[in-house]
Amino acid sequence: MDFSTIVNSIYLNAGHLAVVCLGISVVLCLFNFKRLGIPLQRLCYFLMLNFCVEILARIFVFAFTGINNLPLLHLYTLGEFLLLSWFYKSLLNRPLAFQQHYWKLILGAGICIILNSLFLQSIYEFNTIAKTFVQIVIISYAVLYFYHLSENQLSPPTVAKSLRLVNSAIIVYYSGSLFIFMCSQVSFENLKLYKFFWLFNAVLNLIFQLLILWGIWKVVSTKIPSSS
Repeated sequence: MDFSTIVNSIYLNAGHLAVVCLGISVVLCLFNFKRLGIPLQRLCYFLMLNFCVEILARIFVFAFTGINNLPLLHLYTLGEFLLLSWFYKSLLNRPLAFQQHYWKLILGAGICIILNSLFLQSIYEFNTIAKTFVQIVIISYAVLYFYHLSENQLSPPTVAKSLRLVNSAIIVYYSGSLFIFMCSQVSFENLKLYKFFWLFNAVLNLIFQLLILWGIWKVVSTKIPSSS
């Protein structure tokens, strides 16, 4: 078995395992929605979007061979930005400027993401500009959450631990993914580098989904104290 075949096998298996973990997270969220609390409930909407896009992407690949599925990435980028911004709105009480200017940020950035898909980068090619911008914003949210952790911590202890786990997962995945998209033009010109970058992204995504699943499991598996 040559190196290219090994890389492709790891890439595919990591991708499939990530979707399985994501699916389990979504099921846990749906069956335990009321127990999650507002921040994790909002995260649940992001996970459902992620799962739907993953399933649709696989349908395009296996059932509609030859059809470009990159428009899904453009839609996902916008939804990812909106839903994760909404998630962090429930977590970040500091800095105050974030809460005060939240809707201006969402409206302005959302319009820029849409304009990028309409006029700068076709929906049939990678939206590297918008994707890089969104990743930087989300990493900024995650760093701010850790920086102001003592001031932003309003959740019960078990939920708080899960939120820190989720936030760590976001920092790890989006930091690595940011590097990949920033170097995408180089990787596209070099086939071996291209495969390695997307293998790295698939492994990062698997780690991301495992940490998210662990965070949700820690909440839903905790026994509710009896009122008697």
